[in-house]
Amino acid sequence: MIMKNKILNIFLAITVAFSAISCQESDNAIDQVFAGTTYGAILRTVKLNSGEFNSYDLNSKFDVDIEEQDPEDGALLDNVEVYLQFKGNEVLLKTITASEFNSGPYGLPRTNVSVTLQEAVTALGLSSSDYTGGDALPVRLQLNLTDGRSFTDSDASGSLQGSYFSSPYKYNTVIKCIPTSAVPGIYTIDMVDSYGDGWNGASIDVTIDGESTSYTLEDGASGSYEVTIPAGSSTMAFAYTSGAWDSEVTYTITYTDLDGGNEQTALSESVPAEGSKVLSICQ
Repeated sequence: MIMKNKILNIFLAITVAFSAISCQESDNAIDQVFAGTTYGAILRTVKLNSGEFNSYDLNSKFDVDIEEQDPEDGALLDNVEVYLQFKGNEVLLKTITASEFNSGPYGLPRTNVSVTLQEAVTALGLSSSDYTGGDALPVRLQLNLTDGRSFTDSDASGSLQGSYFSSPYKYNTVIKCIPTSAVPGIYTIDMVDSYGDGWNGASIDVTIDGESTSYTLEDGASGSYEVTIPAGSSTMAFAYTSGAWDSEVTYTITYTDLDGGNEQTALSESVPAEGSKVLSICQ
């Protein structure tokens, strides 16, 4: 399938309608319809490699491959400005010039836009206490053309944001809390079996600095365990081992600091799949 090299004509429906009209109409009617029509430009999302930051990893990043399309197949591209937004504040992080784009497989300009959490907090003047998991840190792109026109998220209609073009200009990046090492605290594992006969061999396996312990619901409809990860621990891992009736299994892991504060749900699953689990713990 041959890819389109031109911007989709938003007046295509009008053209089709006029084509169906009797040939008695003057050919000049079409010219009148398109008189004064101008064509814009887009930044198509080729691939969103990463759309979130991790508060535990300053090297975590927003990363996207984009392709610029304009009426002259990229010849109008001047630059793309990359903005960061946080709680009503917006700053310009960097400007990517046309010379930094490469020719893509269809002859259109392509480049990569990458922003680490470290770059973002530095540009915004934030400290680690200023943000937490769940905070939005959107990345906004502005396309500037050599003819003086600019395009950004306020110019992107629904048809441009989805489907083939996927040109939102603004990516609603969020900050997550995914530990990269052990997080000292108290982890309460609440287990439920919908049938009421225990987990039938299933278990939650917790590994702290290489030592593993399995926790299971031997019988009944519910049960609870408390696991403490002490200060000074280096690594931790949580995993689920399947049993005979995983369809009956539900569990929730609740986290608190060692002093019992900062309570939050680190993980909650129903009918869990076997394997390692990713916890979310915001400090």
